Amino acid sequence: LSRRGRTVGMSHGKIEPVRRLKVADSVAEQLESMIGRGDLAPGDKLPPERVLAEQFGIGRSSMREAIRIVEANGMLRTDHGIGVFVVSKTRRTPDLSQLLILGEYTVPELFEARITLERDAAGFAAQRATPDDATVLHDIITAMADPELSDDDFVALDADLHRTITKITRNPILLTLHSSIEPLFVDYSRQVIGLPGRRETADIGHRAIVDAVVGKRVREARTAAVKHIRDVERDIIANLADAHSSTHSATSNRQSTAT
Repeated sequence: LSRRGRTVGMSHGKIEPVRRLKVADSVAEQLESMIGRGDLAPGDKLPPERVLAEQFGIGRSSMREAIRIVEANGMLRTDHGIGVFVVSKTRRTPDLSQLLILGEYTVPELFEARITLERDAAGFAAQRATPDDATVLHDIITAMADPELSDDDFVALDADLHRTITKITRNPILLTLHSSIEPLFVDYSRQVIGLPGRRETADIGHRAIVDAVVGKRVREARTAAVKHIRDVERDIIANLADAHSSTHSATSNRQSTAT
């Protein structure tokens, strides 16, 4: 690493073994931890992508994705042709004005797709869930209730829960459809997980879905799945409204002061 004109070595002792699944997420988590601890400070330049990939023992594409994740969280900045630099020790607060945009799609479009897919998946899962399936679902819910769980781990378990419910349908086409939108779901969840009360509201919705699926209450499972997604929409709209109100109030105050 380069710090204020000098090269700073990157000790292998600070890099932990990477989980085989979700490699980019694991590396991104380690990079953010290193920045948070002060191992990497604002102004530091990261080694080239090739060197980092070798040090973490992963492929360059996974390393590139990990850097993109940390950059999206506001802790890194890429200056093309120059390098990647640490710019903050903490994650950036989500810009609520951007929460309705998701790559090539809008978030309302994602919600429509999720409701269509997850409503029926929950209903079929309620018809077909076995005792073993129930155990898996309860294990995920229990893991998500850990107050020490990081936001990234919560999002990963959130995705795992919805994927597991779709698997329980025993319908490979539904699972393929779910897999096609899961990356959008994960990206969006990372953006909104820091909103006030988001984890608590999500937990209530998840428990309602799981209870209905395990209890084989088909109609209730479908209803709970739709309510869970609608609750997310409600939270986003409420936070957008609060942000707009705060901005309007601040503008009015400045204008009043000026006059």
